[in-house]
Amino acid sequence: MKDIVTVSEAIVTREGAQALTMRRLAKELDTSPMAMYRHVADKDQLLVLVLDRIVARIERPALPEDPRQRLTVLWCLLHRELSRHPWAVEVLAAGDLMAPSVLWLVESILGAFVDAGLDHPAAATAYRAVWHYTVGEIFVQTATDRRTAELDRSPLSITMVSEVEQETMPHLAKLADEWTTARKSDAYPSGLSALIDGFITTA
Repeated sequence: MKDIVTVSEAIVTREGAQALTMRRLAKELDTSPMAMYRHVADKDQLLVLVLDRIVARIERPALPEDPRQRLTVLWCLLHRELSRHPWAVEVLAAGDLMAPSVLWLVESILGAFVDAGLDHPAAATAYRAVWHYTVGEIFVQTATDRRTAELDRSPLSITMVSEVEQETMPHLAKLADEWTTARKSDAYPSGLSALIDGFITTA
């Protein structure tokens, strides 16, 4: 089982979750696809096992008493770890699979929202909203990095913004020189802060 999970992790890390199949795994392990089914039920179980191993490596941080600070620590931890495994974001975003090892993190986030004054339904809503923001931010950053690496020219979005006219589009024109820097900056912390503050304020 250990070799199966290790090889599966190597495949998804190099090529993404879509590259992991029983046939591909059997080939890597120099055995038959049917032999794989003696150890795992299907690809979904394989992905859960890989996700669980990755999450189990995360060191649990010391959490602040203040619930807002706690939320910031927990969400930044989740964002950082998912950013290291972009393939996992796509798998988890579908909403069907979850690694058992991550339940402590979900519980801690929900508990921090409750401690901040939200009732449990509101905490669940806040969790989903920040989760969607986190996943979306990683999706966009990963796609941007991939596309930028493929280009042998400046991105068209940057070129278009740099050429707008002050008279017709004054706000874009004002930001034209900063557009490249803005694309490369890490906006996650400020967006996270705004979301957390918004939910806590309305609690």
